[in-house]
Amino acid sequence: MTAAQHTAEQTMPQRPGEPAAGFAARVKTETQAAHDDAEHSAFMDDLLNGRLDAQAYVSLLEQYLHLYRVLEAVESRFAAAPELAGVLDARLHRSSALEADLAELKDEAPLAAPTAATAEYMGRLSSLGPEQPERFFAHHYLRYLGDLSGGQVIGRLAGRHYGVPQTAMRTWRFDGIEKLKPYKDAYREALDSAPLSPAQQAAFIEEASAGFVLARELFDSLR
Repeated sequence: MTAAQHTAEQTMPQRPGEPAAGFAARVKTETQAAHDDAEHSAFMDDLLNGRLDAQAYVSLLEQYLHLYRVLEAVESRFAAAPELAGVLDARLHRSSALEADLAELKDEAPLAAPTAATAEYMGRLSSLGPEQPERFFAHHYLRYLGDLSGGQVIGRLAGRHYGVPQTAMRTWRFDGIEKLKPYKDAYREALDSAPLSPAQQAAFIEEASAGFVLARELFDSLR
């Protein structure tokens, strides 16, 4: 996915009886175009509509494994960051689940190398320093809330269209999180209450948009 430029949201007067919009709602609104562009890439459209094959699904998981290994390694830099105190949760980590699914689906065949687009995405994550918790937060939000939402659809449709067995769907199961909607709601509440300055909020939105662009490029690299 090239990062779109974002400006700070203007403060609008709240109408009587209108619920206050928190930062999570602002993030969704200001990154919607980049999100939609990634979601409707040709690769994802074809994959989810059954126009590809099981190998295409496996190829996606391979690139995700490279990505999540970096994301989860970088997370340790932010373990003490107050901005992330409400969302860091080892139950979200996907690397082990991806490794197990790929071991089953590939029957011990070697893991494909990262595509150039995946390598760029990995480099972006690796470059985040401990002084940039809001930018790491943006990738954490993009990846894990995506897995808890649209990722569930990917899993269901992979099973339906390509015969991927339920035993190889660990990537989309979150052990220890029984109900996904309340968990996602709590995550968004944590985002709303995170101690992010206006400058950090702007950086979060900028980084989330860049992340969607990188994800789009990752999908395109699988065509």
